[in-house]
Amino acid sequence: MQSHIPSEVGAAPQPFNPRSKQDIYRVAAETMDLIQRHDALPDPVAYAVWFAFAAGSNAALVEAVSRKLSKSQCLSPFEINEIYAEFLEDNSAQAKSQKLGLEFEDSLSAVSDLILESVKNNDSFRATLEAVGQRIPNAVSSNEIDELVARLVTENQKMSQTMQELDKGLAESQAQIQRLNAELDEMQKLSLRDPLTEVSNRRAFDACLVRVIERAVSTRQPFCLAMADIDHFKRVNDTLGHQAGDIVLKGFSSVLRRNTKGQDMVARCGGEEFAIILPDTNIIAAHNLMVRIAKHVRESQFVSNDDHVRIGRVTASFGVCEFKPGTTAEDLFDRADQHLYSAKHSGRDCVRSDLTP
Repeated sequence: MQSHIPSEVGAAPQPFNPRSKQDIYRVAAETMDLIQRHDALPDPVAYAVWFAFAAGSNAALVEAVSRKLSKSQCLSPFEINEIYAEFLEDNSAQAKSQKLGLEFEDSLSAVSDLILESVKNNDSFRATLEAVGQRIPNAVSSNEIDELVARLVTENQKMSQTMQELDKGLAESQAQIQRLNAELDEMQKLSLRDPLTEVSNRRAFDACLVRVIERAVSTRQPFCLAMADIDHFKRVNDTLGHQAGDIVLKGFSSVLRRNTKGQDMVARCGGEEFAIILPDTNIIAAHNLMVRIAKHVRESQFVSNDDHVRIGRVTASFGVCEFKPGTTAEDLFDRADQHLYSAKHSGRDCVRSDLTP
């Protein structure tokens, strides 16, 4: 079997169609080679991701890994977990969505059955009433009347019991549907949130940016987009470890959240890069806000929760631009990214915007 290890970074492996144990062992060996080559920890999650990549059996996973490798020679533990959760984990959002969808179908089917049962019982009760009604005028003895009354009482009791059971069933179904609605709502929120920093993710950011642009076009109110990037973040990971890197990411996102208002959106766009959407904000206010945030980041102390070790001074660079009529979301993002690039090449720990040369 030919090797599935890409000859260059970002080259996708061929699909894996095992015909023997030797095929599986060969891909397992390639997996360990990938783990060593890209300086990954050989834990079960990382092994599963690299095995799937080496095997080429999951095209979407291969594309995601190749895209990340084209930018960096390694995948961080966060990126490994992110890929595993999206493409391999049975408890993924897609699987949960499918499961909840099936539960919804079961609940609605149960309600439908209850309604049909109610209709059937109503028809039966109505038929009994009609039959008794037809016989009453012809009843000549008290025994016959007593028999008809007794039948009516019995049928009424049966109908009352049936209605109680139907009410109980409908109440249980309603409670089940409410629970499923709550789970769907929570799952929707989780699908739009970055699990590490708990700010919005790229998917939520893209949708929000389109909405804010549409609103700005209709109201003619200003708004700005800022891009933020933690300076020398790779050095933190390389010297202090990925756990320290996670602490910096969470601390940095916390500074961004504390210094933005309710209608603003803070989103993690990938790695150490964040975006801030600032509705109803002009470029002067947005530039000054990023300057203040840069100062807060510089003065913050990022501390490990486990050993209370200070990670040291952390800084960030910012790029800010203001929306102009006719600008697309992609154009706006590119302009902010260009300003961020300028800040990085101007010594870092600074803000570059439409106001700066």
